Amino acid sequence: MELTDEERVIRRHVREFGREEIEPVAVEHEREGRYPWDVIETAAEADLLAPRLDESVGGAGLDVVASLLVNEELHRADPGIAESVTSTTFGCEPLVEHGRDEHVEEWVRPATRGEAVTGVAMTEPEAGSDFAAIRTTAERDGDAYLLNGDKVFISNGSVADALVVYARTSEPEEPHRGISAFVVPTDREGVDRTSMDGYLGPAPTDVAQVFLNDVRVPVEDRLGEEGDGFYQAMAFLDEARLEVAAASIGAARGAMDLLREYTTEREAFGDAVAEKQAVRHRVADLETRLDAGRALVYEVGRDLEREGEVDSDRSAKAKLLATTLLEDVASEAVQLHGGYGVFDEYRVETFFRFSKIPQIYEGTNEILREVIAGETL
Repeated sequence: MELTDEERVIRRHVREFGREEIEPVAVEHEREGRYPWDVIETAAEADLLAPRLDESVGGAGLDVVASLLVNEELHRADPGIAESVTSTTFGCEPLVEHGRDEHVEEWVRPATRGEAVTGVAMTEPEAGSDFAAIRTTAERDGDAYLLNGDKVFISNGSVADALVVYARTSEPEEPHRGISAFVVPTDREGVDRTSMDGYLGPAPTDVAQVFLNDVRVPVEDRLGEEGDGFYQAMAFLDEARLEVAAASIGAARGAMDLLREYTTEREAFGDAVAEKQAVRHRVADLETRLDAGRALVYEVGRDLEREGEVDSDRSAKAKLLATTLLEDVASEAVQLHGGYGVFDEYRVETFFRFSKIPQIYEGTNEILREVIAGETL
């Protein structure tokens, strides 16, 4: 896909940031399981925390393709640190689109400066892909709502300063019509959070469980009208899936970079590993698929720029293709590193562990296949 001059400059800028600020500290953060506050601070200085948000609310004001390039290049450097950096402002989009000016001043602007972290609390122990089945409740109590329920697998859950929480405000015959969204400061009485141990994905990312016990939320902190939450979330997810696709392409390219570097330097039976025909053909197949997958992701991005809304079917295809490809590339990278591939010093194992994560969040690949099949058939 042809990039504009501005997009090329942005890609070069982010690639240099990844090489200078992320790659040198990636292994250290992974071993220590340390949330990358230091990288987030430098990313804020480089204006990389909120590429899509408008400059009027503190974002970089980039177009769709440029923001996808930011996501791709950060994940190419290291998927664990990139996940934390790119999710710092996760939840700011619904605050800008459906919240009040006060929400922008209190949460969005600080998040874009790296001074606060936001997040989104959707998933529950009994409601993952079936979002309409959430049981967290928000009962009206005068000029406020009382929120009760549990949220699980929440990105930034234990470090976020505010969460966009989806809860049930009514019990209509069609369950998805009874969901509303609220902005909830995490220091509010009744909010309890705990990091979830044993996470397969990269260690620098934060995943937590959030418990809500009679959390009092003023009516003015509801986002949009009562009952609009499901529709807000679905529109948000369609675009988020495209970002996940770009991140997956970036991580796949990062794994391919490491594969290429190792196989051209490592010798076996008198020649570089990269000189073996079996290796060359496997790499050729993966590189071809990478180009094809990347082309689809950015074509959908260009369409979003032109039309103002994303095609659910095509964003599902982009995410399905990119995340499946990431797993294949990362697995091959580990395999071709031989014994070194399973040690963190060579970093490919981080890409391999990460490769399962984007197949699950923002709509599992099984759900995406249903979306695609429904449109096709």
